[in-house]
Amino acid sequence: KRRNCDGDEDAIMLLMDGLLNFSREILPANRGGQMDAPLVLTTRLNPTEIDKEALNVDAAWFYERQFYEATLTQPHPKDIADSMDFVERRLGTIAAVRGYGYTHDCERMDEGPELSAYKTLATMIDKMNGQLNLCQRLRAINARTVASSVIRSHFLPDLRGNLNAYGRQKIRCLKCGNSYRRMPLAGHCIQPEKVGGRGLSAHGVARSEGGQCNGKLALTVSEGAVRKYIEVTKHVMDTYGVDTYTRQNMEWLAGSVESLFNNDRARQMSLSDFL
Repeated sequence: KRRNCDGDEDAIMLLMDGLLNFSREILPANRGGQMDAPLVLTTRLNPTEIDKEALNVDAAWFYERQFYEATLTQPHPKDIADSMDFVERRLGTIAAVRGYGYTHDCERMDEGPELSAYKTLATMIDKMNGQLNLCQRLRAINARTVASSVIRSHFLPDLRGNLNAYGRQKIRCLKCGNSYRRMPLAGHCIQPEKVGGRGLSAHGVARSEGGQCNGKLALTVSEGAVRKYIEVTKHVMDTYGVDTYTRQNMEWLAGSVESLFNNDRARQMSLSDFL
């Protein structure tokens, strides 16, 4: 599930979870314990303050005839946006908070699939194959264009962001949790050790003559987090094809990752290399 859940059923369940099944006492004390916790509940929704992607939601009760006629020429979606009833067009009116429509009715909102294919498919390669295989069956969609779009809008920004985060990451002590911007020259945690006892020490104040923590240090961003989309991206490019610019951009980023984690000077050689 994503944080911005899709569907009325998910929204109601998360709301009830925040109202009936939540207490600060059950939050973990470790890192990330308060992430996604319903600490604040909004009672008034302002359509002008929601995510931009939600402004593109179609709120019409039916589609005009001109919409179906326009599809025969396959125009760009922006060219016929004026004929659609989007949330963005309702801002500033009473229709921004009421009267949202739908084109197909149902008896129960929970009668849909219990699990989406995105959750049942195990690996990202399986997910991409499922999406692009469907694109190949649809005449209105070019699978090569979809593959290029997914790589440019999802995989490449994620790879750039993780690569940047890896270069700027902090070093964290596994024992006391203290973080450093730079690796200490000692090679271990140099934070003064906190000693419990009477006086100020009972409140976590370190003794002036106390020793160091000496805990092991670990990176906060792993190598796997940077590499996670490289293989699936290469699979998509080789199987479905992408435009030249996207391929060259991906190959350049993949080369940057390899240069970062692999030592070009230290290479394991075998006897066959000298024959």
